[in-house]
Amino acid sequence: MIDIFLLQWQRLRRRPFMVLAMIAMTVVFIMFIGGSNTGENQSSIPVYVTEEVDTPTQEALMEELQTLEGFRFYLDEWSNMKEEVALGDVVFGVELAAEHYTFLISTENEYQSLVDNHLRTIYQEKLLVDQLTNEVDREALAAELENPPIEVNSETEGIQGSSLNDQLHVLFGMTLFFAIYTIVFSLGEVAEEKQRGSWDRLILSPVRKWQLYVGHVSYAFVIGYLQICFVFLMFAFVFDIMIGASWPAVLLIAACYTLAIVSLGMLLIGLVQKASQLNAVIPLVAVSMAMLGGAYWPLEVVSNNIVRMVAELIPVKHAMEALKDVTMYGESLLDVTQPLAILLLMSVLFMGVGINLMERR
Repeated sequence: MIDIFLLQWQRLRRRPFMVLAMIAMTVVFIMFIGGSNTGENQSSIPVYVTEEVDTPTQEALMEELQTLEGFRFYLDEWSNMKEEVALGDVVFGVELAAEHYTFLISTENEYQSLVDNHLRTIYQEKLLVDQLTNEVDREALAAELENPPIEVNSETEGIQGSSLNDQLHVLFGMTLFFAIYTIVFSLGEVAEEKQRGSWDRLILSPVRKWQLYVGHVSYAFVIGYLQICFVFLMFAFVFDIMIGASWPAVLLIAACYTLAIVSLGMLLIGLVQKASQLNAVIPLVAVSMAMLGGAYWPLEVVSNNIVRMVAELIPVKHAMEALKDVTMYGESLLDVTQPLAILLLMSVLFMGVGINLMERR
């Protein structure tokens, strides 16, 4: 087993291009996509004010809106706002009336609830002031609201502007996506040995079967896990992307995900006959899993129930969910037990079926 494990590292030393290329591609895509997602469009919210709102009230509402950190509100015409929402240039728009407000959305968005809570507070205070008929009481209440006896500072975990969430999502998504190539390609030597017939000779040799499997699987796991950890550490300490204080949880999630992808690789090797078939299947599987699993875009924007149901069968989805929960929303390792258990269950299932298919041939 040790000899097979070390042999794979010697092969990597002679041909390191594939692993280095995957790491380079990961860095390039994270910087390109993550950088493009930090633009103002991600947090810029158009606001249309109806004619029933007078100018002083409109100015007061806009001033109150701008106090919400991480968002920039700007006045817009109804037709323009409708077009921007329809084209996806903005996440949603807001219509302000004298006594109520309305959201204009195309799909559900995680930031809508933050703006909704902020608007609800503004309108509750406004309606409370408007109910007073005495001008002196209104001025006194307005003064009390500006200087409350108790000041509460609220902070949303992990959200320091939407750009942080976008950067973390791209970092996790692209890292998990390109790790699929590295892990499954690392197992490609098994497919080549099957094609050459040397795998059958190895089976007949004094080397035991489990040693053969463990030697190849352990190498694929280590190289894939190191790649994921290297990218996370590089962006955390070199590019100052805040992954958070839950590094043990992040590393454990990465280990469970790597194990699931290694098992998936064994399943693919069991299904194909030649190494060329494996090379053709890997991009299809990797891209499909990244798209359906939420590596490219958040699954929160997907409203199709069939797509969301299929995503439950994909390791990327559960790894993304666990990583986002512990880094963006401050949840503990105990809170992400379910996605980790699903990843481990997938690992056992994929590995069992894959080895069974290889033994039957």
